[in-house]
Amino acid sequence: MKKLLLPFLIPCGVFAQVGINTPTPSATFDVAAKNATGTTTAVDGILIPRVDRQRAQNMTGITPSTLIFVNDITTGTQTGSAINIDNPGFYFFNGTDWVKLNTNIYNSDGTLTGNRTVTQAGNTLAFNGTATNAFSVNGTTFSVDAANNRVGIGTDTPTAKMEIASGTDGSSGLKFSNINNTTPPVSNTSPLGIDANGNVVVQSSLTTSFRSFNINASTPTSSSVAIGSLEFRYPSTTCTNTDSYVQVRTTTGTNNTGIIHGIYRTAQNGSGFINSVPLTITPTFANIGAGIPANANPALIPINCGQDGHAQFTFFSYIDKTFYRVSFHIADGDSLGFGALGYIFVEFQR
Repeated sequence: MKKLLLPFLIPCGVFAQVGINTPTPSATFDVAAKNATGTTTAVDGILIPRVDRQRAQNMTGITPSTLIFVNDITTGTQTGSAINIDNPGFYFFNGTDWVKLNTNIYNSDGTLTGNRTVTQAGNTLAFNGTATNAFSVNGTTFSVDAANNRVGIGTDTPTAKMEIASGTDGSSGLKFSNINNTTPPVSNTSPLGIDANGNVVVQSSLTTSFRSFNINASTPTSSSVAIGSLEFRYPSTTCTNTDSYVQVRTTTGTNNTGIIHGIYRTAQNGSGFINSVPLTITPTFANIGAGIPANANPALIPINCGQDGHAQFTFFSYIDKTFYRVSFHIADGDSLGFGALGYIFVEFQR
């Protein structure tokens, strides 16, 4: 039995508009659903011609904007007008080639013709999956090794979570817009470095911290200096002519054992120096030098505010392989015309 199609074409007015399932077409060709709502199982829609890749490849005299659905790519070759036909799907003819209708960087290659901005609006942009995929933008290759959760820029085979291949010797390809060599450093941080394999690492660092404070019973200020895994402080809030000590504790909750050496102290009435001795620093603040053998001279590191006391020492931790150089000072300041002051200065290296 032959189907008669012409009765479904309903010419409308002088504008030569044609409607299917509608007597009032709103475009040159208007197809309305026969069942726009409801629970009927009848199929509505337009069925685009289905061809295999070989058929699409061999068409000639194609009018631009022709639309087809390629349902089989096992035939023909991905050359000529079929250069873009690599998967089943909708394709339109642009005058030269068949172009995938849903082309984007997520499912096919393409050409970026201008600047593009991704507005995240609080959403996360993540690369994930089960295979290795790659795409390029203006000659730069981006790849996602989803099986290993790796992202590569300039390389198809990233070997780290993020790998950048600039293509130029001596250039990392990574740049920060808001910091440069004139940006002030941040204390208590470690600088980044590059190992022999090009991996970014935390390198051996020298960090310093300084704290000055008033020694006045009515207006004392904090003397605490925390750096590395230790915290130093001067516990007194008044300046007296009796010996006093800077205190130290470990901030890790466990003991920190090492060697304290090069202890040197000065005052208006003399000085003293001792060689290296063991030192265990506990989580509780204790005077510097506590635990030094009694036969050491001095057993502690006393300084005297009235005598403008100053002391220096170095401490190397066997626990976390860190090195501290500490300098602290207290003075009544009377002869110089200012109030009692102190400072603690610590260099930290690992």
